[in-house]
Amino acid sequence: MIGSKLSNLKTTDIITLAYMLVTALFILIFGGFSAQFAIPILVRFVLIGFIIFILYLSKSRDNNYIYFIHLFYPILMLTYFYGETDLLNNLVFSDNLDPYLFKWEESIFGFQPSLEFSITFPQKWFSELLHFGYFSYYIMTFTVCLVFFLKQKLRAEKIIFTVISSFFIYYLIFIIFPLVGPQFHFQTPLSDVADSGIFSRAVKLVQYYGEKPTGAFPSSHVGMALIFLYLSFKNIRWLFWIIVPLFILIMLATVYLKAHYAIDVIAGILSAPLVYLMSSLLFKFISRKSYLPA
Repeated sequence: MIGSKLSNLKTTDIITLAYMLVTALFILIFGGFSAQFAIPILVRFVLIGFIIFILYLSKSRDNNYIYFIHLFYPILMLTYFYGETDLLNNLVFSDNLDPYLFKWEESIFGFQPSLEFSITFPQKWFSELLHFGYFSYYIMTFTVCLVFFLKQKLRAEKIIFTVISSFFIYYLIFIIFPLVGPQFHFQTPLSDVADSGIFSRAVKLVQYYGEKPTGAFPSSHVGMALIFLYLSFKNIRWLFWIIVPLFILIMLATVYLKAHYAIDVIAGILSAPLVYLMSSLLFKFISRKSYLPA
């Protein structure tokens, strides 16, 4: 009976379980049984219970709605797992590594691009345009995955697995290497970006509730947007042409809004092919090994 239910596991379930196991071991090894880690551990038990529940549903009613849940609940959990990296990212290095990136920026560019960009281009229309680009990233992940689910059902699981796995790889990097980015590293007023309009306020609202001092290097905004660009180019060309201008805006906006250093953007571009390759290899490995006896 148990084996029969486990046979309904999707690759998205397996990579989510694997990430939760790896990070749980990380917590126990480096953080111990401290009370501050009670919620992350509890979340893992709850999510495992949820996975068992949808496996039960899969056995009794294997349909598109259950399949959709298998693929998309990890997408909805990404925001939580990202915020969680803030709790875990000082267990290896007790101090943030931003001062090193500050020195690298100074030695490479001779100035701080994240500080000078918004000063050089203070125009409200320009600021609002880049805020729009940055805001588009918040809905891009779910939208891209949904388009593939609706338009290319046979490839949807592989595509969505690749997206989820790539995010998890970036999160593991954020946990090990604590960098918070200019918006948290610099003090007011250096960290401020002036209001410019509706998208400026929308970004600040999302950041207020969802942004944490974590995840600066490499820029997963840029890395994941580049992966979305590649996936759409290979499979859904009209989606590619929609993402192209947004990708350009995201690259500029991450520095303009002081979310990332310029080096983070470069690292995001360079890391994306490697992260994509790792996710593709993981999918091949898991899809071969994921059969379980009934």
